[in-house]
Amino acid sequence: MLGMFKAMRTTLKHLPMRKITVQYPEQRERLPERSRGLFRVVIDPASGEPRCRSCTLCESNCPVQVIRVNYTSKYQLPVPNAARIAAARIAAQPGVDLQPLQPVLDDYFEHGTGLIAMLQNAQEAYGYLPRLAIQEISLQTGVSLSQIYGVSSFYNQFRLSPVGKHIITVCHGTACHVAGAPLITAAFSEELGVGVGKTTKDRLFTLQAVSCVGACALAPVVRVGDDETHGRMSPDKARKLIADLRRQEGVE
Repeated sequence: MLGMFKAMRTTLKHLPMRKITVQYPEQRERLPERSRGLFRVVIDPASGEPRCRSCTLCESNCPVQVIRVNYTSKYQLPVPNAARIAAARIAAQPGVDLQPLQPVLDDYFEHGTGLIAMLQNAQEAYGYLPRLAIQEISLQTGVSLSQIYGVSSFYNQFRLSPVGKHIITVCHGTACHVAGAPLITAAFSEELGVGVGKTTKDRLFTLQAVSCVGACALAPVVRVGDDETHGRMSPDKARKLIADLRRQEGVE
């Protein structure tokens, strides 16, 4: 009761006072550089209406501090159909004949081959590890896809994309790097028209770089495939090597 009387007294005291309208200044504070260009909205795919991302940038940069962000969105976005997405990804994969994989699986069931050896045999059959082959291995052996991808992506010996007939490997160890390995890699890249880790469109060449090939005395070193080593390489010799390999394949 006492509080009510105090409030009434304060109200009656302010009634005869002159009302003053306070206007915000026209000069606004400049937006920090870290926040420039970040004020974007997300379009709701269901209705096409814009919705807030709740990034709080408007609240933290408001010059008059009158914006309060409600973190609960009123928009109910549709839940992605995981099964449909997985089916679409499988359909987008190039067709792979699983017949060469059958001896690998038979060896697994007969001798209990380990996962790494099984992946090595599969890569030897295909030249790389196709997604469909990995899925078939997972279905037949019971090993999860995440575990197979974890092993195949951890070791450099495994390839998850097709490679060319000739794999050009440039050593970038300390000795080779000092002797001009970056220039040799640039010459190969310019001659083939692809970057490091890429394959030419005709599937003839794949360019890759490694940390060491164990032939520092021949630096800089380039390997073609697994059994052909070229030492004392130079950018001109690199271009000549590609020309010789193309001539060998009958490609001008």
